[in-house]
Amino acid sequence: MAASLMLALAGCAARPAAPPPAGFSADTFTREGLISGATATEAGCRALPDGIWVDLGSRRECLRYAAGGAGQPARTAIVHFPGDPPGAAYRFASGHVYVERVNAFYEHTAASRRLAAETLAGAMHGAPVFLMGRPGMHGSSGDHGQDRHTQAEVALVDAALTALKRRHGIDELVLSGFSSGGLLVANLLARRGDIRCAVIASAPLDLAQFHRRPDGTLTEDFAMRASELADPMRSLEETRSSATIFVIGDQRDRKVPNTAWAEWVAAAQRRGLRVHEAAIAGADRPETGAPRSFHITGSRSLEVAHACATGWPGERLRAALLNGEAILRPQGRPLGGEEIRAAFAGRHLFGITWPYWGTRVTLATHWTEQGERRQFHPAHPDQRIATGRWWVEGGRLCTTEEGCHAVLADGRYLHVVEGEPPRFLASYVADGPP
Repeated sequence: MAASLMLALAGCAARPAAPPPAGFSADTFTREGLISGATATEAGCRALPDGIWVDLGSRRECLRYAAGGAGQPARTAIVHFPGDPPGAAYRFASGHVYVERVNAFYEHTAASRRLAAETLAGAMHGAPVFLMGRPGMHGSSGDHGQDRHTQAEVALVDAALTALKRRHGIDELVLSGFSSGGLLVANLLARRGDIRCAVIASAPLDLAQFHRRPDGTLTEDFAMRASELADPMRSLEETRSSATIFVIGDQRDRKVPNTAWAEWVAAAQRRGLRVHEAAIAGADRPETGAPRSFHITGSRSLEVAHACATGWPGERLRAALLNGEAILRPQGRPLGGEEIRAAFAGRHLFGITWPYWGTRVTLATHWTEQGERRQFHPAHPDQRIATGRWWVEGGRLCTTEEGCHAVLADGRYLHVVEGEPPRFLASYVADGPP
């Protein structure tokens, strides 16, 4: 199935891009917009329900976010920051960093992010979930290539968090960050006193180490832009946070090696910060076609964030991580065979899959009454990317790709689970458009 998905996703390149929102020069939900960067007007930003206008004086940008479970008052909220776009390649020339290319899997929409946030909140009872856009990504204005890892990026996100809290009546934050999103979280610890928990997953927390070549020399973009970069090793000197901090990652990681976060952990512990480190198993997305990297740990980061937000002690959480235990347990009523058939047959369902929870919907499926399972690109719902079969066997939902598993009904959500105690495989939200 991975090969067919890669071929189908590659076909998205020829699709005409939808016009950007009013006041935006480009739509950074698309690959073209990510590569070009985007500007935005204050009026255009304020017209969007998910837009936050940030004015730093030196920079003015519109940062976008997706909210799940934000309709009910809550003192604590989980905010997740994504990593860099899948398959992104960068080029440094004349003092500027450019995005050369990015995988088609990056493309998504405001709706697919909102559905992902809603589904995450449905699975993670107890706290609202916000998926925060970074400058130049996920519909936000800015220049991702140039803003990535910079002090400007941290300052913009910091101001956006303050506005987000005010808009939604939030008192304290639980931050989760994967890869470059984890770098943001580490730097935010030095700037904010309202962070209850911080989960940093597979992140480059020592930028000098991250940019060091095998021969010991530093890359040109790091050497020339060091003063602009937000190196967490430097911001650690100003960090006096009382937050409970988790740093997690796979020691086999080939994108952000363990050495790029190990020294930060040691330095943070010497400063007396409450840091828990745990080695976990990283995953990969087969759709990108890249070799194994053991890098994807964002789902585990969100699990830990939820557990910390709901009162798990730090040492208990660390032990669960080291033992590979399921931390977030699915809830809901087990469905029988006929109930499963009625829940899926003839419906269009949008969902997220383990271990790829994060920034966007990863499943857009039509389950035909004749037993065909049609998968569509979440950003292009008229483009089919794979076709398989589905059926019900006893009290389990079966597909040609994943085998047979139990289903739990939890309000408007359907959770496909395995094992005992059950673990998430996928979560679906109610019908979307055909």
